[in-house]
Formats: sequence, C-alpha cells, structure tokens
Amino acid sequence: MSHRENSKELILERAVQMASVQGLNGLTIGRLAEALSLSKGGVCAHFPSKINLQVAAVGRAAQIFQQVVTVPALEKASGLPQLQALSDAWFEYLVARTFEGGCFFTNALLEVDDLENNEVREAVRRQYNRFIELVERCARDAVARGHFRSDLEIHQFAFEFLGIQFSTLAWRGLGRDTEMIAIAKKAMVDLFQRSAS
Repeated sequence: MSHRENSKELILERAVQMASVQGLNGLTIGRLAEALSLSKGGVCAHFPSKINLQVAAVGRAAQIFQQVVTVPALEKASGLPQLQALSDAWFEYLVARTFEGGCFFTNALLEVDDLENNEVREAVRRQYNRFIELVERCARDAVARGHFRSDLEIHQFAFEFLGIQFSTLAWRGLGRDTEMIAIAKKAMVDLFQRSAS
C-alpha cells in the first residue's frame, strides 16, 4: 500500500468513528483535519467535498459492519442458524463498541431520514436496506427448511427483528446498558420461537 493510500485509509478510519459519534452532518473536512492534525488541503486531496467524505465514510462503515456482523453469520447453515448468528453478531458488535457512537447505521438512518434526497441519504438507506433484505432472505430460507412455519409473514418478521435492535439502542441511550442485552436476546429468542410455532 502506497503512502497516499495509507493516508487515505487513516483519514477514512477516523472519519467513520467521528461520524458515529457526531453524526454525518458533524463530519466536516475542517473537524476531521483538526482531529488528525492535518491541513484541510491534506484531507481534500483524498476527499474533495464534504459529501464525498460522508459517502466514503458510509461505504467504509458498511465494510466494517459486513466484516464484523454479516460475513460470520453467513458462514453458518442457511435459515435459522444464520438468523441466530446474525442476531448474536449484531449484539457482539454493539457490546464491542465497533463504532464509538454505537450502531453507525441506525444513528445515520435517524439523522438523514428527514433530509432532502442526496447522495449521503441514499448511501445510508441503501446499506440499511441491504441488511433488511438479508434478514428477510434468511427468514425465507428458514421457512423453506422447515425451521419457521410456512405462513410466516416475512416483512413482519424483519420488522420485529429490527425493532428489537432499535429498542436495544434506545435502552443503551437511556443508560440501561447492564440489562439491555439480556432483555434483547430474550426478545429475539421469543421472536424465533413464535415464528416456528
């Protein structure tokens, strides 16, 4: 890796963590340059605009999320084992504080939800929709393999799966960290059991 590529990687790593804490709108070239003790020009050499920087941060966050959550889950058998692994990996990702600000994509989704359509909003929505589509695909596989009942409403299942994750983040925001994971894991097990009955 060249020095220029290495410099870009370091900038992007810091950008992702800053955005997870301060929000994508809080991620500016000036703030990032200050945090890295670089000139604005040093950052702009890699990311010529704020939007360019924000979209790149979303892309890098997606790579990190896939590496930590998605890829390990997909190594399991199709259907319920993948869903269980996806759920467990997501909880581990949250506890490990992979992103300093919690769940990068939930924070970003809530931040950009009411903004005008732009590249940043679309990048966030695209990544979040990929995750929802993965949950739905795993649920369909669970039905096909007889792990879940044949009349399972897939969209409802995904809604509840994501709802448990959203609630976990709300609990975290309220400072109830000590009990949130145990409660959320029980809710997820209940969801799986209801889907199988």
